[in-house]
Amino acid sequence: MGSSAAVKLRRWTTIVIAAVSALVVIAAGVVLWVVPRLLDLVVTGDSRDLRPHAEGVPPVPGEPTVLVLAIDGVDRDLLYQMLRDDQLPRLAELLGGVRDDALPHAYLDDTALAPMPTSTMPSWATIFTGATPAEHGVVGNEYFIRAERRLAAPAPVSVFAPDVVLQSYTDGYAGALLGVPTIYERLRQRRADLSIWVAMSPYHEGADMLLLADRTAIAEAFEAFLDDDDEEDDLEMFAALDEEVIENVVEELAERPAPHVLTIYLSGADQFAHGSELGPDASRRRYLTTIFDPLMGKLAAALDRRGARDDRHVVVVSDHGQTEVRHDDVHALGTGDEPDEPPAIVRAAGYRLRPFELSVDADHDFDTVMAYGGALAYVYVADRSTCPRAGDVCAWAPPPRFREDVVPLAEAFRKQPWIDLVLVRGDDAAFAVYVGDGDVESIEAHLAAHPRPGYVDVAGRLRDLAVGPRGDHAGDILLVARNGAEPDIDDRYYFSSRYHSWHGSPSDVDSEIPLIVAHPGRSAEELRRVVRTIAGSETSADEIAGILEQLLVVDRERQ
Repeated sequence: MGSSAAVKLRRWTTIVIAAVSALVVIAAGVVLWVVPRLLDLVVTGDSRDLRPHAEGVPPVPGEPTVLVLAIDGVDRDLLYQMLRDDQLPRLAELLGGVRDDALPHAYLDDTALAPMPTSTMPSWATIFTGATPAEHGVVGNEYFIRAERRLAAPAPVSVFAPDVVLQSYTDGYAGALLGVPTIYERLRQRRADLSIWVAMSPYHEGADMLLLADRTAIAEAFEAFLDDDDEEDDLEMFAALDEEVIENVVEELAERPAPHVLTIYLSGADQFAHGSELGPDASRRRYLTTIFDPLMGKLAAALDRRGARDDRHVVVVSDHGQTEVRHDDVHALGTGDEPDEPPAIVRAAGYRLRPFELSVDADHDFDTVMAYGGALAYVYVADRSTCPRAGDVCAWAPPPRFREDVVPLAEAFRKQPWIDLVLVRGDDAAFAVYVGDGDVESIEAHLAAHPRPGYVDVAGRLRDLAVGPRGDHAGDILLVARNGAEPDIDDRYYFSSRYHSWHGSPSDVDSEIPLIVAHPGRSAEELRRVVRTIAGSETSADEIAGILEQLLVVDRERQ
């Protein structure tokens, strides 16, 4: 390999691992593990043609088009307040401009909720498919598929698997986990000639082109994300990926007409907040004002040069908020063998826990699996009558027995000081609250008797998680750590290695997401009617795809 190729490989190693760190919460890394996939990306350059023989055609003047800004980790209150305080002037201009301290061409939805859990992969899967987690099957950043006896980890938390995350860009790993079509595939069923670009989103099936960052970022960004003892200000390191993504989009717009659909996934605000000792609000405000907003100015200018804003809707959405947590080993519930850690509790109860590895041998005798996700963790239990002795391989197709397999482990977890709720499957597959001695009660009844301030539509969103063709992906026991409902940071716990903020809980801080729909030629009231026609009085994340479809296809068909 020549020196220039080696430099390019090192640059790609830095850039794409930065993308991994935005999606993955991991404790250590070895770059050599990911080199084969990085070579694939070097060969394909800064974009991948996903439909080389069936590219969509550019829009003609007057056709509806959409820009989707998918901003990771920014809750509704934060973003809306910053817009109203004129802290994001370039974003406001992209949304049609400010007049009399208002956004006359933008509807700011005050009702949108993320699915449960409030985590990156299930939220974006829900937004970009229009299906609930129990329907599309991506129920967490990592989860166990019983029918296949394998761990799926599109954004690993408890296991180290950077290569599998890179496969979302090289081989469509995340997209292959979806059990339903993406919004892009849905749109093509209505209009096969649509042109669609997607930048850095792991869910891009159905698009013409996947745009990837292609230039130098600071190598220390990856090291800083992995080093949980580093308290330095890493904003510039974590900003490099978003800057490169926008630069790549700008370069593509300089070379060819803007597409009907342009989706841009920007991860830096979430990435910076996880690791910043400033706390989630201060860190995201800093990122949005100093990094994100100037990038919106560059994007708007590139669209203007193409004359691609006059007929373009702008949809701004996020996947979850952030809750501040203690950056220590007491509050981070890890994968070690200390007596108070979850794995030790499982083993002490007499269960054989699957190792925290992406793949294990086919003859491994585990009868229990754990998958982590910040404020939540999934526990999967086999019917242990199929594997009563050490060395026996369990049958995972049948569900566990409630009294013999689920109750002993639920009882063990219920006694832990860091637990908020232990949820188990009821007769209708929905989760119920385990209250001890083998008894359960409905979520509605339990929360009515024991309110959790700030918890939002827990019963409804948990049904969307658990009841459906792939609802069993969400485990047999769902552990809710004391986290989002706790006013005191010292009472908040999370399933992960050490960070300064996390998410995943049913709380309003984690759950209330922004949804902005704007168009320079339409009033806020008109856009409100479009959203409310699809979503009714309140918007759930699985209705956002339908709103995009309405803007792009249905409105056009009515013209």
